[in-house]
Amino acid sequence: MWELVGIAASVLTNIGLLVQVIHGIRTRKLTDLSYGMLTLLGVGLACWLAYGIHLADWVIVTANIAGVSFVSMLLAMKYAFSK
Repeated sequence: MWELVGIAASVLTNIGLLVQVIHGIRTRKLTDLSYGMLTLLGVGLACWLAYGIHLADWVIVTANIAGVSFVSMLLAMKYAFSK
């Protein structure tokens, strides 16, 4: 049961980030996102990833690999589009 809750949380959280990535690609504008927020979110997700690896929990690991990837894309796009 709780594994399903974790999967749902993972999917919903990462869809939110994916929507932002798609928006950034389409508009080439990410001025409303702050580097500080993205950095803190990325570090937090990386900590969750390390925790998931420690527990050998594939739901936590998979969710946070995706999250770190999306946040990294957002940071890279924000930097590239600000030039």
